[in-house]
Amino acid sequence: MISLAIASFAMISSVNAQEVNEIVVPTKKNSVVTNSFGSNWFIGVNGGVNIYNGVFMNGESAFDHLSPALNVYVGKWHTPGFGWRVAYQGLNLQTYEKVDHTTFMNFHADMMFNLSNMICGYREDRIWNFIPYIGVGWAGREAMNHENFDGFTGTLSANYGIINTFRVAKHWAINLELAGAFFRNGFSGRTGHSGHDMMWSANVGVTYKFNKVGWEEAVDGAALQALYGAALAEVMDELNDAQAENNDLKNKYNRLKKDYDALEDAYEKLKNQPHGIAPAQSVFFAFGSSKIDSKKEIMNIEAYAKAAAEAGIKLVVTGYTDTIGSDAYNKGLAERRAQAVADVLKKAGVETEIKIVPFGETNECKEKYLNRRAVIEIAK
Repeated sequence: MISLAIASFAMISSVNAQEVNEIVVPTKKNSVVTNSFGSNWFIGVNGGVNIYNGVFMNGESAFDHLSPALNVYVGKWHTPGFGWRVAYQGLNLQTYEKVDHTTFMNFHADMMFNLSNMICGYREDRIWNFIPYIGVGWAGREAMNHENFDGFTGTLSANYGIINTFRVAKHWAINLELAGAFFRNGFSGRTGHSGHDMMWSANVGVTYKFNKVGWEEAVDGAALQALYGAALAEVMDELNDAQAENNDLKNKYNRLKKDYDALEDAYEKLKNQPHGIAPAQSVFFAFGSSKIDSKKEIMNIEAYAKAAAEAGIKLVVTGYTDTIGSDAYNKGLAERRAQAVADVLKKAGVETEIKIVPFGETNECKEKYLNRRAVIEIAK
């Protein structure tokens, strides 16, 4: 139904193209169209540091537990506000003694919530996005120098954090991630009193968004239907006005045809009297035009020109308009009409001087179309 409304509205807008230059389809605020599974995927890499609390001994500080960190992740946004990712976090783990470090890895799946889009509404070109997340995973570490086992020991991990992304291009963003994780008590190699081990991380990196990026705003069906109805009503009004104008033009055409038939009769009489010339000859024009479209009008002018040339008399052509329009515009139009008639007279053989008089507006005739004329007269 909405697709049909959009198509109909586009058709109406194209008919009314003189007034509507662009189709604006109404959309719902903070609502988007769900994309396909292949859209809005991303991959990224971060580098930074981890601080592992473990069990502080022998006057150690938190910075004695500092180690380099690497994060690699891939994920997808299902809506502008909700997405997920699968991440690897690892490299080294500095536990409870400066000399005691080990290989470490933490694989976790996270649910992400883009609060910028959820609170302020989706914007593809937003520079900063604030994205908290929570997740679960599995963490493992290699045996440390004081332990007598080989291989890895592991534990479940609970992960949380905040991702700040800064848009630099459509597909690229810089991200600052502050994260934390909980592990089982003693994962560091020594049992503490807190009931669990903790780790905090600070990382900076880049994210690349691939395939289709972003969402299209959802169409507001109710608003579109209302807009479609208003546009249809406007078009119907214009069609009715056009029909009324067409009927008026038909009536004017019938009256003009009667006048034209009378002029044609006058021409026949003039043709039968080659040595005589009428005192005046009118040439009629369409509204706003200075072009002589009628072949019979041209024939009348040529007949008048032939008689004038044979008599060797000088002519005056006066241009008139109706009272619609400004004085300056009507003066110019009147002059162009008179000049158009003079050009035909010259072409038909009048060699004497033809005077052009741009009279302009006149309401001499009750019917406006009869005032849109140029009159050929014998110069006094």
